[in-house]
Amino acid sequence: MSGLRLTRNIIGGAALTLVLSACATVPASGPVGVLALGNNASGERCTALPNWTDPAHPGFIKNPDIYSVNCTGAVTDALARVRVFPSVAARTAASGDLQCGASSDVALAGFDRASARRCFDPALGFATIVVDADKGASAVQISAASNAVGAGYQAALLLTGQQGDGDVTSARTPVDLASLAALPTDLAVGPQSDGPRETADTLLARATELNFRGLSADASRFLRNELNRLPAGTPPRVRAQLLLEAGLADSNIRFFRSADSNLAEAESVIRGLGGADQRVLRPKLDTYRGLHALNQRDFAAARRTLAPLANRASTRVQGLNDPATLVQLNAVGNDTGDIRSAIAVPNLELARETVIGVQGNWALSVAELSSGNRGAALRAIDLAQNELERLSRSLEGQRINQDGLFWLNARLVRQRGRIQAESGDYAGAVASFDKAISTLTATGRGGTFAPDDPVVAELRLERASMVDRAGRPAGEVEAAYGEALDAMLFAREASGGFSTALLHPYLDRLAVRIASGDKAAAKRYFDALQVAGESSAARQLSQLQEVVGEDPAIAVKQRERLDLRRQLSEIAANIVDARNLGQPVDKLEADRARTQAAFSEIEAELAANSRLAQVSDRPADLAAVQAKLKPGEGYVRLTVMNDRVFGILVDRDDAYPIRPSLSSGDIIGLANAVRRSSEVGDDRVLPDFSVGASTALYKALFAGVDGNLRARTELVFDGGAVLAGLPAGLLVTDRPAPASKGKARHDYSGVAFLAKQVPNSVAMSPRSFIASREFAPSRATQGLIGFAAPEGIGQQPIGTGGKFRIGPCLIDSTAVTAYSNRFSPIAADEIFIAAEALGLNGQPTLVSGASFSDTEMVRRGAAANGFADYKVLHFATHGLTEGQFDCKGAPAALLTSFGGSDASDLLLSYDEIASLKLDANLVVLSACDTASRTGEGTQIRAGEAQPGSTLDGLVRAFFAAGSRSVMATYWEAANNDATTLLMAEFYAAGRDKTISESLSVAQNTLIDIPETSHPFFWASFFVVGDTDNTILGGAKMTVAAR
Repeated sequence: MSGLRLTRNIIGGAALTLVLSACATVPASGPVGVLALGNNASGERCTALPNWTDPAHPGFIKNPDIYSVNCTGAVTDALARVRVFPSVAARTAASGDLQCGASSDVALAGFDRASARRCFDPALGFATIVVDADKGASAVQISAASNAVGAGYQAALLLTGQQGDGDVTSARTPVDLASLAALPTDLAVGPQSDGPRETADTLLARATELNFRGLSADASRFLRNELNRLPAGTPPRVRAQLLLEAGLADSNIRFFRSADSNLAEAESVIRGLGGADQRVLRPKLDTYRGLHALNQRDFAAARRTLAPLANRASTRVQGLNDPATLVQLNAVGNDTGDIRSAIAVPNLELARETVIGVQGNWALSVAELSSGNRGAALRAIDLAQNELERLSRSLEGQRINQDGLFWLNARLVRQRGRIQAESGDYAGAVASFDKAISTLTATGRGGTFAPDDPVVAELRLERASMVDRAGRPAGEVEAAYGEALDAMLFAREASGGFSTALLHPYLDRLAVRIASGDKAAAKRYFDALQVAGESSAARQLSQLQEVVGEDPAIAVKQRERLDLRRQLSEIAANIVDARNLGQPVDKLEADRARTQAAFSEIEAELAANSRLAQVSDRPADLAAVQAKLKPGEGYVRLTVMNDRVFGILVDRDDAYPIRPSLSSGDIIGLANAVRRSSEVGDDRVLPDFSVGASTALYKALFAGVDGNLRARTELVFDGGAVLAGLPAGLLVTDRPAPASKGKARHDYSGVAFLAKQVPNSVAMSPRSFIASREFAPSRATQGLIGFAAPEGIGQQPIGTGGKFRIGPCLIDSTAVTAYSNRFSPIAADEIFIAAEALGLNGQPTLVSGASFSDTEMVRRGAAANGFADYKVLHFATHGLTEGQFDCKGAPAALLTSFGGSDASDLLLSYDEIASLKLDANLVVLSACDTASRTGEGTQIRAGEAQPGSTLDGLVRAFFAAGSRSVMATYWEAANNDATTLLMAEFYAAGRDKTISESLSVAQNTLIDIPETSHPFFWASFFVVGDTDNTILGGAKMTVAAR
């Protein structure tokens, strides 16, 4: 089987838009195009792209060099603009639109003179730090968000020829922001500049630059923001191209629904274009649809879509050989020291058409090889290579950035290597991959690919597999895999998803070495299980550890930073919704400007604080996990890697690899069968629990570590996609004897559930597990607050014009009221039982009835201390999974009472929960499906564009709000005495046991009672986060004597 068939995400992006659309002025020393600015203080990579027709300053197209600066992970588009003018007078003339406060002279290393001030920059759309600096005859202006001044300064150094690659970093603090005068309130928000913030070519260039480096998540986020702010007068041709790029970026990160939408909208726009534009963009649409099909592994559809494009190859490049088609954009500067120089590029339409053809033939070759058609795959790649070589010859001697060419050529060479491997020529395949890597990383040619770019990491992994298949010496194979793994781990959070199938042989080798006691092999094996990154909820828990672990002043700013980042994503999504509905967005744009300025200011403050350690994107070290485990405790991690499952059992001293023989599809199939037999369906009939499937699943996963697993005193399960929505405690370790005559049908009290043998909890990633064991105690002074019994809406008219807006969905209010009235409210008795069992003196604080509304919760949560006085928050209400009301974008939420105004929608949703202020040890969600996964809509609104990441239902929202642990449910909890008993036992045990031990006591109580022994009654409850803590840990609480 070829490596290609195992590749999950094989598309990099729109190849050569950067070369053809970002043709900016460049230093005389060689092509720049993209400036690599190093990493900022948060570890995010920053770059600058030319924006030579800056729409904010149309009168200065000819003279200044204008670069837009951004960093990976940024929620906004450009974080800074750096302009180089031929004189101070030109700079002054170009600064008329800035709204500024008082200016101060500053010392700026590398420049003769400099001053700084706070301004509102309409070109960027938010408040910035503006630095005017002089170097010889050059007059520089940096206008940057507070957290991007270092990146802007680095760009200015490079543009004035002051620094070599070895000193490049955006992590500097060149200006003391605290010393600058505040910007007057009336100047802090101003009119937005007309038209797009950057030219269409610059937008396309930035998105492409992210895509071909494998940073499709950032490209998706960037284009989503830009598309929502394009003015109505944007040329349809421009809009179509941006939609195509957005569709491909979304496809690369497996947001297939969003990709379908963008591509369909692009097709609609293209349909209305003139003949010349259609001639170029219709094939581009077909090519991108073929790439989208490849990402979905629909090779037949890809071949049908792409094959017709191959026939046009011979006519595409004829015009490129004619010198008359070259267009001179700028005159050569007379001053030999001037950083501006001539730009000559081929006719753009001919070149773009050629690039589309190259991409189409490359994608067709991929599809053919995946279908076993090696000859057809070779013919397609030969056609693509011939076209690219003719295009390259037409660009020889031209002073433009050619990263796109290098990237595309590397793709073709890589595909040729795959074809060689399929033919048995492994030596030739290795040589091809060496050439592809060298093409991207070779120095001395002006390229900016880093050895740890995701696209390079993918190449290194596939090369390692070729070295292995070629039968090279063991040391060489080990070194190749090790180098690839290091690159993948470094780039894991930024990638668009790696092919993990190619790691299988390496993991199998490491497992053999682990069995012989090789500690180094165990470390590398554990590292490899983390190449896919971690979920959003896991990252949130790691960030929360910083917030509660720092001194109060820093903790407040860290919390504000997280809240502001979330608000920026929410505002951006709201702007998209408003534009789609034809509603005004002026207020939303102003809100975004204020929020962006506040976020940048706080991030700059935190970055300048040497005591604040940033959350690392590096994976957790095996030794660090072991150090956090208690004696006798075990940590289990399971990971799906294409068609196999790999895992590991870790204790304080040793590690044991897990390598099931069943395929990942078969294992997940068993897990789904167990899940179906555990919950009550729409027919409200209790099913027979599948003891056989549960036993088979346990044996498939843990047969090789069974003795060690059951010898643990406690287990932490990080089950990933293998156990998604399925609690490990209901796995059956031994098939029971035949049921005795007369035993009740649903009596499972004698079944060997894992939960009866070992207490267990859930972790979302190794790094978040470490963070959870480092939390500072809660400073809350009150015990428990409960939320229960929301009022049904009855027939009261609600909404505006009979409609409700829930997230991005406009819902008929009758559907919402029907849902509200469908459920009988969970009685407040559950809260009183919990407080009594926990031994709290007096009555618990209770919010119920009309007071338990979404608007009241938001109002109280926004107060100075929010709900931070309580160690425990208990929600006894029903939950909604994402996609209710026949709208896929409807967010997960908790059902509340109606707040009595148009601001109320009866739902406490993700963003509202995240805004609550907590300092809790535990949030209990005694509700339905409170841990169900969320989809693209909520991920986008929460600022997520990470491939494969999930928001774990409402769990992450409560981590964002400030809870150290959460009890949630995988499926609908029984609204009867069984849940009441479980809660009573849980809280009673919680007086002196840990949270995970308390849940174990409660679950075993129900298992031992035949009538409640079915997993439906007890297995859906799980705890995640800092479960080694006690419920009332931290400040001392007064409890009744036991």
